[in-house]
Amino acid sequence: MYEIENEGALAGRATIAAGTAAHAADVAMFPYVVNSATVTTIVTIVDRGTTATQRYDASGVVGAAATNRRLHWRLNYKAGATAEDNLAGCQEVNYYLPSSPNDIQSVDIGGKFGSTSKGVLFSDPSSNNNWNAGTTATINYMLGKAAGATQRGTLFVHNADNTVSNTVYGEAMVLEFSTGAAWGYQAATTDNGVANDANAFDFSDAGGFVTNNLAATTLAPSGLLTFMPPAETTTRLFVTPMPVGPLLATNGANAAGWSDQQVRISMVTSTGVAYDRDENLVSGSATQDVRCVGAVNATDLVTSGALATLANGGWGNLTLEFVAAVPAGAWTPTDTAYITKLEYNTGGKINGENLSGTFNNGFIMR
Repeated sequence: MYEIENEGALAGRATIAAGTAAHAADVAMFPYVVNSATVTTIVTIVDRGTTATQRYDASGVVGAAATNRRLHWRLNYKAGATAEDNLAGCQEVNYYLPSSPNDIQSVDIGGKFGSTSKGVLFSDPSSNNNWNAGTTATINYMLGKAAGATQRGTLFVHNADNTVSNTVYGEAMVLEFSTGAAWGYQAATTDNGVANDANAFDFSDAGGFVTNNLAATTLAPSGLLTFMPPAETTTRLFVTPMPVGPLLATNGANAAGWSDQQVRISMVTSTGVAYDRDENLVSGSATQDVRCVGAVNATDLVTSGALATLANGGWGNLTLEFVAAVPAGAWTPTDTAYITKLEYNTGGKINGENLSGTFNNGFIMR
């Protein structure tokens, strides 16, 4: 069963922001990564660039020399008690970490596995990509490592490429290692061909880079959500609000402008909230606000009366709203987000019949 609620002691992470003025052209974004007492995220990055591809040195200086063989890893995250607070802001940690042309690197950013190899997995020899010599005990690939902490976040990995070629590829596997359940996805990527450009971190619809992005308003909902009987199966939505337009590359590099994006999510279907399994439209919609990154159950989007009527599950349209008034504070409203849907069993049954194991199904909604 996939849970991170109420796990682990409250623990933080000091923000390290070396070279935050760095820019980028090829960016892999992992909309949702998580680390807890029973869950971790294994991230795989493929560096498809050549020796001429612009990357970084250890100080974040851009170039294509032998000393410029690093990618910029940056995690915007919530930790400890704030990981469960959808309206909390994110912290940030970033490092320039070793890479090399045609390198594949799989790391456990939570440090559950590979803790003695700086997060690097699967006997990576540390030759062409000399990650062992190029990292330290504290500045390494375990960006999510904090003893006992629960963390939710969004991870960016990028180079400084200034040509029209997408040379960074990524995948993530979220692993619930206490039971062996897992789910995963491909990272979203951008490539605008200019290292110092305002669109380098543009994952919005306006930038035209995103193909698996869910954007909707109350007038034009576009995300269809199905859900099984809530007593048997939890349907959880991991929400990463996205800017409605380009952010400056400098903002992308130092996380300013990303951690304060906030979206309102609801389920609005015709004049109601959702249809039950006999095509009856049920009324009773509820809203949830999410800043930076968060989690919302399908049951959070319906009233208690509607939930009783939808005991066998059903379907509805997700709606993302730009709400500028509430709550007050330093945040930026948006009506765009990445939505990752996770379904996992909670009652040991499916369709009322006994289930002798667990299931865990997750994907980015399109």
